[in-house]
Amino acid sequence: MNFVIAIEGKSSEKMVRGELKQVIPFVGTDRAGEFASLGIGFISPCKGAGAIWGLVIPHSLIRSWRGMKLLEQVKHIESGTLCACWTIADRDISRSDHKHLNDLAIQFGGLEELEKAREAVLASVPSAEEIESILTILREKNVDINCWELAAEIETGLIASSPLIETLIREQEEKQAMYTQQEERIRKPMQPEESLGKFFLHLGIHNFIIGGGIGGYGMDWGHIKLGELDEIAKRYSLSEYLVDGFILEHTTKGPETFATNIAPGLTVHQTSFGEIERPWYRAANGKKYTFLSAKYRDNHFMIKTLITLGGKVLTEGEYSVSELRSLIGSILITSSFSRLKHLATSVRSAFR
Repeated sequence: MNFVIAIEGKSSEKMVRGELKQVIPFVGTDRAGEFASLGIGFISPCKGAGAIWGLVIPHSLIRSWRGMKLLEQVKHIESGTLCACWTIADRDISRSDHKHLNDLAIQFGGLEELEKAREAVLASVPSAEEIESILTILREKNVDINCWELAAEIETGLIASSPLIETLIREQEEKQAMYTQQEERIRKPMQPEESLGKFFLHLGIHNFIIGGGIGGYGMDWGHIKLGELDEIAKRYSLSEYLVDGFILEHTTKGPETFATNIAPGLTVHQTSFGEIERPWYRAANGKKYTFLSAKYRDNHFMIKTLITLGGKVLTEGEYSVSELRSLIGSILITSSFSRLKHLATSVRSAFR
C-alpha cells in the first residue's frame, strides 16, 4: 500500500466484509503525484490491510474530511461504503446518488438519523491547524487541491484563509489561465498549407484512429474525423508525458457497424474496419512515405516519416507539412484512381 495519509480519524472496531477489525479512517490518496486519487480510506494496523476510494479530479479536501467523519460512525464496511460516505458528504446530492443514502441509512438507524449526521458533518470543518497540516503534506507529495472548494468554504465563514491557502488559490488561478491559453492555441485553425488534416485529405489517407486499437472499440479507442486531427495532434504534442506527440495510425477500411442477432431479442453491434497500420503514400518516383507520428511545435506540425524505395530504407526524419508536400511532389497527379475517388467524397464530409 502506497497511501499518502493526510489526516487520520478516530480508531474503532468495525466489521470489514464480515471480519471484525480495528480500523483507522483517513483522508489521503492512493499514491503521490498529480494523477493520485484523493478521497477517504482506512487502514487496519493489526491486519496490515486497508482500502481507499477517491477521485483523480477534483481533489476535494473538505468533502473528503466530512466523508471520513461519516465513515467513523458506520459499523460495517462493505464494497461500496467508502464511496457512499464520500458521495453524501456534500450539500447537494444528485438524484442518481440518493441510492447511497439508502445504503447507509440502516447503519445510522434510518434516513432521519442519517440526515442528522449529514447536517452535523456539513456544518463542521477541520481545525485551522489540521487544514495547514493536510495541505502541507499533500503539497509535498505533489497532489493538487481543489482550491475553489476552499474558497467557497471561506466565503461561508466555516474556514479562515491563510497565507498557504492564498498561495494555493493563486497557483490554481495561474494554472487555469495557462490552460485557457493552451486551449486557445489548440483550437486556433491551422493555415491550410500547414494543416495535418488537409495534408492527409489531399493524399487520400483517412480512417485515422485514437487509442492505438487497444481495448474496446468506441470506449477505449475509435476513429476520428480528419477535421479533428489538427486539434488532437496539438493536444498530444503539448502533453509533457507524450514525448512522441500523436502516433499516426489508421485502418485500411472505413468503420462499418452492423447488428447481429445472436438470440431472440438479443442484438450485438460489431464494427468492421480492416487492419490497423501506419498511414503511407507511394509517390510517382516509387518512394514510399510512411508517416509515424506528428508533433506540433513553433506553430508547425513536424511529421516523423520513414522513406523507403524498393524495400530499402533511405532515411527517417522529421519534416514539416510543406516540406513533405515538396518531397512527394504533385499529390493529385500521382494519386491512384481509388484515392482520387475517395478524395471526391472526403472533401464534402471530413471537415463537417
